Amino acid sequence: MFACRGFKQFNKSDISGFTYALENRITHSLHSPRYKSINTNPASRIFASFHFSQTVKRFYSMSAAPRILTVGTGAVGAIYSWRLGQSSEITAVCRSNYQAVKDNGFDIESVKFGKDVFRPHDVVRNVSECVTSKPFDYVLVTLKALPEVYNVADIIAPAIKDKNTAIVLIQNGLGVEEPIVERFPDNPLISVVAYIGTSQHEPGKIKMLGSESLIVGNYSKAKSSSETQRASFIELLKKGGVDVRVVDDIEQYRWQKLFWNASFSPVCTITGMNTSEVLESKEAMSAVKSLMDEVISAANAEGYSFDKEQQMKEMISTTKATAKNYKPSMQLDRERDSPMEIAVILGTPLKRAKERGLSVPHLEMMYSICSATNQHIIHSMSKI
Repeated sequence: MFACRGFKQFNKSDISGFTYALENRITHSLHSPRYKSINTNPASRIFASFHFSQTVKRFYSMSAAPRILTVGTGAVGAIYSWRLGQSSEITAVCRSNYQAVKDNGFDIESVKFGKDVFRPHDVVRNVSECVTSKPFDYVLVTLKALPEVYNVADIIAPAIKDKNTAIVLIQNGLGVEEPIVERFPDNPLISVVAYIGTSQHEPGKIKMLGSESLIVGNYSKAKSSSETQRASFIELLKKGGVDVRVVDDIEQYRWQKLFWNASFSPVCTITGMNTSEVLESKEAMSAVKSLMDEVISAANAEGYSFDKEQQMKEMISTTKATAKNYKPSMQLDRERDSPMEIAVILGTPLKRAKERGLSVPHLEMMYSICSATNQHIIHSMSKI
């Protein structure tokens, strides 16, 4: 669909008809007595012709919806593609859910947004299938951050044909931007931290619990400005009803999310307990607090000033209040024998801590255990 202020909405098939009507309207005016002098004045006629061409160009520029390619259209990707799709043209790259989404779209149930069937403009199996001479305005990456399994930059590379294509990362963990900046230094980068509870319980069937929010911010190591594209992308999100907060430094919020993800997530994963069971276990909570303490220390060594006691208190109290009987995504991946996001949740903060000369024995031990488990899962998958 296309929309233009002052006009009704038009489908693609209406464009030629609209242009024809617009041309007739303008040329009719040019032949009216009021503009008779234009018809006899070559210079004026040239100006009128130029004015008409610019009017048509403005219509096309206003009517063309932004083109967004979503890579990794699982639960999170489906929700945000759906919301962006209210004012954008979405192409979804689907893998295991390809046939279900191709045939029936996404069947979505959301406490916040309601029930709907979302049908992307196009559904493809891989990025190469959707590449044309017309570049995408945004490439939205909602893949799990699994550098041990695949290289995100390699996956999206076929779609990055224009330096104006902005790359949007909605991913967990720390340092997910680094390989993108290295591979595509001239492209705008928009880094996003998501707080959302959603799952795909069967292919194409999405359930979103409670509210959601996105934190969008600057990535200090980016080599290209993203201010214009970021502002436009935020407006697209807001048109879809998404709760968006804009910050100056996205890494601060990636660290803050890690305080929970690098403590509760691995402890739940290794023990097999949900959050409520962990909270009731003295031994499990000792591990959680030790990990959280070390990750906060690592963040502060990077130049931040987190109040350790306050952060730990808030993380634990929030878990008690809002995450009862909850299983983190890392734990669910382990139960499904799927690769876990160990490198970006435990590995990168461990690396940063060591670079600063910090002793983080609990983080190092947990990373070793989870990494070994992850490698076993990945190795088992390669045999299938």
